[in-house]
Amino acid sequence: MSTKNSVGLELNTVNPVIAKLRDLLADYQVFYTNLRGFHWNIQGDKFYELHALYEEYYNEFAEKIDEVAERIVILGEIPANSFSVYLKQSGVKEISGVSDWKTGVTNVLETLRFLLGKLRELQGLAIKSGDTGTVSLASHGIKNFEKKIWMLSAYLKD
Repeated sequence: MSTKNSVGLELNTVNPVIAKLRDLLADYQVFYTNLRGFHWNIQGDKFYELHALYEEYYNEFAEKIDEVAERIVILGEIPANSFSVYLKQSGVKEISGVSDWKTGVTNVLETLRFLLGKLRELQGLAIKSGDTGTVSLASHGIKNFEKKIWMLSAYLKD
């Protein structure tokens, strides 16, 4: 029996990476759903700009979800595709019925900060396992989230 997966990585060193990717997939799925709710329910003077921003974000996260799930498959496992699993596994809590712009933006900012920490952990595990593909996935996400955090932080300043 081989000790390597189909892309040549040692199973015993890549298993922690897969576990972190599974967590990230659950986090992304719950955040995606939260973003959809913010998009649908936003009201007030910031409606137009935030309605568009939330749509941009949830479309981006739909792609990220696919990327993470495919990475799990590439590494030799099957990703979860059940919301009951996601809700149990995710560190992101579902939120609904938010129409206030400041509550929505604050939640998005806090969630991105949380996800940034998860990506940094994933990157460290991937580096240790020699998993360059996952290092790349994490690095791109880190850069992207840092910029979003900077921009949303500036947006919330009075």
